[in-house]
Amino acid sequence: MRKQAWEKATKTAAAAALLGTVLAGCGGGSANPGTEKPPESSGPTSHPPVKLNMMVDSHPNWPYKEDWPIYKYIKEATNIEFNVQAPPNDYGTAINLAVSSGDMPDLMTITNLATANKHGNSGAFLNIFDHLDEMPNYKKFLEDHPEVKQRVMSADGKSYYLPLYGLEKESRRSWLYRSDVFEKHGLELPKTYDELYEVAKKLKELYPDSYPLAIFGGMSPLGNMATNFNTFNWQYYDYDKDEWRYGPVEENYKLMLTYLNKFYKEGLIPPDFMSIQRKQFQDLFAQEKAFMAVDYIGSIDQLMSLLKDQIPGFKVEFMPPPAGGPEGKPLNEYSGFMPKGWSVASNTKNREAVLRYLDFLYSPEGIELVSWGKEGETYIVENGEKKINPEYTSFADLRTRTGIATYGSFTVHDMEGFFKMFSPEMQEGLKVIDQYSLNPQQPVFAFTDQENEELGITGESIKKYMEESVGKFILGQKSFDEWDAYVAEMERLGVQKYVDIYKKAHDRAKSLMDK
Repeated sequence: MRKQAWEKATKTAAAAALLGTVLAGCGGGSANPGTEKPPESSGPTSHPPVKLNMMVDSHPNWPYKEDWPIYKYIKEATNIEFNVQAPPNDYGTAINLAVSSGDMPDLMTITNLATANKHGNSGAFLNIFDHLDEMPNYKKFLEDHPEVKQRVMSADGKSYYLPLYGLEKESRRSWLYRSDVFEKHGLELPKTYDELYEVAKKLKELYPDSYPLAIFGGMSPLGNMATNFNTFNWQYYDYDKDEWRYGPVEENYKLMLTYLNKFYKEGLIPPDFMSIQRKQFQDLFAQEKAFMAVDYIGSIDQLMSLLKDQIPGFKVEFMPPPAGGPEGKPLNEYSGFMPKGWSVASNTKNREAVLRYLDFLYSPEGIELVSWGKEGETYIVENGEKKINPEYTSFADLRTRTGIATYGSFTVHDMEGFFKMFSPEMQEGLKVIDQYSLNPQQPVFAFTDQENEELGITGESIKKYMEESVGKFILGQKSFDEWDAYVAEMERLGVQKYVDIYKKAHDRAKSLMDK
């Protein structure tokens, strides 16, 4: 449920209407920050020029470049420029070294809430909640998104972390399928796991060397599949029963494993699915050995880009998730929440400028600027409609050449411009994915140091035994007659203790939100 990256994700009314709620794990709240009488922002000429030290995680797919135009646009709008540090290696270690040295940059992107809280509690980072009156746009954003406010709080109700919002939608988990193959053979989309089994068997008959259902990467796809069976691949909050539970000991989870064992025995999933990674997964599609998949929705365009010119008629589309068993639901988990964010050094000598910059990134004009860039350069207007300049051939190309949507240049990001750069197939998937997503999504909150220690000790032993056992159940190395013994051992290892920590932390977070 939880490398570091500073991405400022933007959200406007057009994006909200088009794409829906995009914060994983959040339910309710306005999807459009700053549409109700937003605070006015002062222009750059009202502030003296300032240069801030900023440390960001440099993504290997679009490594930081000093001449990126996005920072020129930001300077024009705010009179703020940056001396950027982009450590080439382990960013988590770079954060720790900067904090321990005491010579921190004014602001830095942070890998996750736990890291922000750890250093915030030590006094290294500024408590943002103490400065909300200096940040009217961010203050309004939190008022409009109370579920986000809970996500950024420390265990004692402070906040050392400003969240990224908006870009996570394209990394949501979903189901995909080769629509051209289904159309060619007159196959219907499966609505249940029984139908999934039958259509996979039919594809296996048509393509004997295939593994029709491509799951890969160890336990990760099971998280989405468990949702189809009305359970989870880890601890979860049951909104209907108002209680915390642990999915991998439940009967619905067992039912999911019986299907996967059946798929495995009949060669309907790759035999080495626990160890293969994305390159091997893509090879299965390239060799026409896979026709359905559980993966990020962004794989639609990844696969289309790789293979549409190689395989005549190749087409991948979003597939509604099948329901598993009598209690199953056609729902995907919401796994796209971005754990990254911003922290501010408590000893910064440029506090006003730092907070002004971050607040600007939550303002309507800031969101528009960092999402679209500059008219005539990164975007154009045709017939009254904005669109990304056609010279940028893809979302990745835009990022690499301009710095838009890269760590350090945004907080909230409006996906509307990027949406128009996606294939029609992915656009359609993004339009409907919210219909098949859990709502409300799972809550996220902070733990105390003691709770984190207990979760680490108990959680590690539980996770290790669970993953070993689940693998054996799927591969047939463990009989389902041993299920009760497995559950008993999980209980002995402390499943209930583990879940109770979540309940305690959740109750505390709700209490803090009520203050």
